[in-house]
Amino acid sequence: MTTYPGMPAAPKKSVLPTIAIACLVIGVLVTGFFVYRIVVTVPGTPQPIEAGMVHLEKEGLTIYASVPVLTPACEAQDASGNDVPLKGPTGSETITINDDTWYVVARSTQPVPAGDYSISCTDDETSATYAAGPKSSVVAFVLSILGAVFSFLIFVGLGATLLTVGAVRKRRGNRPTNTFPGPPGAPSNYSQQPPTTPQQSNTFPAPPPYNPGPNPDRPQDR
Repeated sequence: MTTYPGMPAAPKKSVLPTIAIACLVIGVLVTGFFVYRIVVTVPGTPQPIEAGMVHLEKEGLTIYASVPVLTPACEAQDASGNDVPLKGPTGSETITINDDTWYVVARSTQPVPAGDYSISCTDDETSATYAAGPKSSVVAFVLSILGAVFSFLIFVGLGATLLTVGAVRKRRGNRPTNTFPGPPGAPSNYSQQPPTTPQQSNTFPAPPPYNPGPNPDRPQDR
């Protein structure tokens, strides 16, 4: 591109829009990952074990009680008749699904594959209903929700902010400026004044000195 004296240089292309688009893409990807984790970790309704056999569609095994109970004697076996080692919860864990609260009483020590399992619990002190479901973690579910919310706010908010800043800078850069060079020592944006018409002088040249001619009436002029 040919430039002439007094013309402004071509503005440099800003990198803010590129960074903003990258933030938006990353935000969508990270948020999508946490949404997937929400779907995976959402607790499902446990299945009653009165029939003795339950089918798990996800890995892991967790046994629940409908009321708070002491750790009951529960046993679990897979479809091949192998015992599944169980352990009690480290603290009080509950899930609420469809207004029904279930209390965790045991879970498998290792994640077991999905399939059919035979489960039985012995409880002579309460009339609690026992049920089983895949391994679930309320902490993982809550963290997935928080991760989705904060990743959306951080990355999408940052991308929107950078786009706004880039648009404002571009608008300011497109404003016209006075680029005509001025005389040396004069400011570049001075205003030219229209030429003034010189005033005409009303004075006339002085008359020559008076010199009277010869007068016949005067004796010296005869």
